[in-house]
Amino acid sequence: MSNFDFQLAYTIKPHTARDDGDAALARVHIRENLGLGTVEHIETTLLGTVELKGSTLAERKLEAEKLIHEYIHKALKQLRVLSTVKFYGCLMVNGLGPAIRFDILPK
Repeated sequence: MSNFDFQLAYTIKPHTARDDGDAALARVHIRENLGLGTVEHIETTLLGTVELKGSTLAERKLEAEKLIHEYIHKALKQLRVLSTVKFYGCLMVNGLGPAIRFDILPK
């Protein structure tokens, strides 16, 4: 097990035009209530540390993506906005190579 610093750049968009309020709520919640660091003057970037157990680079990349995806998904679910917002993320984890892109979209 090792700790890795990460940076998550993201955007949250409304699913439809009438979902603007939910998207705004999700943006504020993600930025202010998840306990992650922020970058001054950059509204959609979060900083943190993730503990990874994988022994290979590929395992650590998959684990990092899964952990961050689940963390954001849980926050959006708690807000009850999973069906009204679209989340697009780009995750950089120290030592794991190129950016990991993922999204959380309404079903």
